[in-house]
Amino acid sequence: MTLNWPMVVRAGHRLIARKHHHVFDMAHQIDEIAPAETTHIPPAFHPEGALEKVTGLSPWRTWPFEMGLINGGPNENAATRAFTVNDATISGPFVYKGAAKYFPGYGKAKLWDRTGARTIDMPEATLVSCFAGSGFFGPFLTDSLPQELLPGDEAHKIVVQTKSYGHEAGYRALFDLPAPPLVQRARIGRLTLYEDYGQNALRRARYRILRDRLRANLGQNDCRPRVGVYLKRGATGEARILTSESTLETYLAGLGFDIVEPARLEAEEIARRTLDAPIVVSVEGSHISHVFYSMSETGSLLVLQPPDRFAMAYKEFTDRVGMRFGFVVGTQTEGGFAVDVEELQRLMDRLT
Repeated sequence: MTLNWPMVVRAGHRLIARKHHHVFDMAHQIDEIAPAETTHIPPAFHPEGALEKVTGLSPWRTWPFEMGLINGGPNENAATRAFTVNDATISGPFVYKGAAKYFPGYGKAKLWDRTGARTIDMPEATLVSCFAGSGFFGPFLTDSLPQELLPGDEAHKIVVQTKSYGHEAGYRALFDLPAPPLVQRARIGRLTLYEDYGQNALRRARYRILRDRLRANLGQNDCRPRVGVYLKRGATGEARILTSESTLETYLAGLGFDIVEPARLEAEEIARRTLDAPIVVSVEGSHISHVFYSMSETGSLLVLQPPDRFAMAYKEFTDRVGMRFGFVVGTQTEGGFAVDVEELQRLMDRLT
């Protein structure tokens, strides 16, 4: 058991400074890797009156941002930047520098380290972990893995502790992306950190690389769905129970949809069964990321929104790669929510 000295030192610096600092504010060098840009995005397809059913928003979203995605129009995409910080320290999921702390990993700050990991000295490193991807599977596929493709010396790229994902190894194989070394405790002479949340042109180019690699590694595919895919959320993540799911599955299967439940399948089978799907229907949630690189680039994503946890996260991605996005909002029921099949069919007719 070892005392978490970086945490203690930061506390002392904060007492002296009497204010909080962000590690990015301590950067000795800032480089723009890709400029900000304004794009024009299409409105989301949805039934008339759908928003009147919404009773609550996802805690990670805001209404002004969601309405911009719903209504379409000019959309601002932030620049991708690299921040170089001298003499930084990594301890568990955190980066420390003086009074500053940055949280790109997964886990809690602990005064005592029981992992037994020793502190290593690194002259230079580039951290390719990000907070969202370290704690949630969807952003791991859509944010963390593209970040690993940013320009830089591959020998210097590292990650901090991340939540364990059962599908990670399979997708890394499909994307030709070996996992960077995991660093638990380190003193780093020059540490590069990325600000990489904007859906700019470089982000789109990295999505293209991953989509192309997946297809190259799958080779000939004999399972391409002729109609579409219903992607089951199952019991993964936070509960979003579609109480009318059995009725919906029967209806979609009758139309020729393939019913795919990622939690029961390996990454390669998920990719094969969803490859170039012209339309994917699914309850809102991180599991949708399973089809982001495999579905048709001219396809449509139709999201079934729980009325009490509305979120438009995946429209940010469909807009960037040119896919169509639609949603229906369910009706609250005991134990979850239900969607109207006829309303869903009318929206599918508009999307295909």
